[in-house]
Amino acid sequence: MNKHRLFGLISVAGLALVVIISASYIWEFSGYANAQNTGFMTGAELSSLNASPPGIYVSHSNSTIYLNNSVDLPVMMGPMDAPSMYSFEILGMFNPTLTVMQGTTLDFTVINVDTDSYHNFVMSHSGPPYYMGSMMQSSGLMNNMNFLPPVHSGSYAYSNLSYSFSTPGTYWYLCTYPGHAAEGMYGKIVVV
Repeated sequence: MNKHRLFGLISVAGLALVVIISASYIWEFSGYANAQNTGFMTGAELSSLNASPPGIYVSHSNSTIYLNNSVDLPVMMGPMDAPSMYSFEILGMFNPTLTVMQGTTLDFTVINVDTDSYHNFVMSHSGPPYYMGSMMQSSGLMNNMNFLPPVHSGSYAYSNLSYSFSTPGTYWYLCTYPGHAAEGMYGKIVVV
């Protein structure tokens, strides 16, 4: 067998392995979504979510959002104006720290605004560094969410998720799509 054909077979086998791993990874997590409502919204509906509700203080100087009571919080995944497509945008900041008062319930409206990648929003007890292998294990995850598809024909996929932060500590939010958290798609949640 010549070396060009051998290289081609190895490349095809490697690609097949990546597809199998990705498919099994997506299947593993797709059954555990605990979103209350999932669907699609228009650009106008998306624009109406960006107002800061009462009970929120945004500090751009230290990239922190302080949440003193239960609120609805819009989370954009993969914003095109971010320094990296591997980002979350929350109230105009990219991957901010969320400082939450103990006992607060946050209602997240998570929207994929990326034009070409799937994303999700998962909270975890485990912080960085992240690597693809660590995302394939569900230990430490506080919730789960299906991967939301990219923008299609002006429709934005979204999912609603509620979480009550009853225990003080440091937690993390991240995208568990293979490689995304490793590229920086995560942020910190501090419950005080």
